[in-house]
Amino acid sequence: MENRIYKIYKKEIENIKSNENVKAIFLVGSSKNVNLNNKEVKVNDIDIFVIKASKYLQVREVKNIEGIEFDINYFSKTGIEKFIEDREYFFLKEMSNPKIIYNELENIDAIIKRCKDAFDEGPLELSESEKIFIKNDIKSKIDRLKNHEKLEKYEYEFLTNLYLKDIIVGYFSINRKWVPKDKKIIKTLKIEDSKLFDLVQNVQKYYKYEDLLTVYEYIFKNINVSKNIKITY
Repeated sequence: MENRIYKIYKKEIENIKSNENVKAIFLVGSSKNVNLNNKEVKVNDIDIFVIKASKYLQVREVKNIEGIEFDINYFSKTGIEKFIEDREYFFLKEMSNPKIIYNELENIDAIIKRCKDAFDEGPLELSESEKIFIKNDIKSKIDRLKNHEKLEKYEYEFLTNLYLKDIIVGYFSINRKWVPKDKKIIKTLKIEDSKLFDLVQNVQKYYKYEDLLTVYEYIFKNINVSKNIKITY
């Protein structure tokens, strides 16, 4: 016997399939790993990717049906090619291992494999000028905290956390690593570089400008500004 969640989900899938331009439907996100027809399962949102014959690269539709949020992304074949070529994280991550719900494409396995290969390779390599831009941009931000005695305590701590995140994101970017979600970024950092993790912990514990600068210098020490490199803004 079908439960309420599964009935709502099944009806929406049929609604999507009713469009003759739809070529494939995938269940992605956390809901792909659960049995939606299990009476014990509790799902508040369902993420779906759709391949559709369309002139648009991507169209996103979010709808709430009887308390369940459906986040549906429609991609054209051109859009798929662009997202693979540009190494779009959200697309590659989900399309590396989607749950196929409906398919009329002969090359679907090849598309999934390309996405998985691109995801495993990581983001595109930044140029030296791009790395230097990130380094200089972050330095200009944290320099604002030199005279932190002029700031309110709450403002100083807020900016310290904000710039610390920028520095950590910079670490992942210049090392050609996918930037984790906010709630996983520190945990991932601990696995990637234990020394850097300890330096970050010091900043979060003591909120000292000097500690923040140490983290910055540790990450960007090998990014050198050269007179022969022209930075284009």
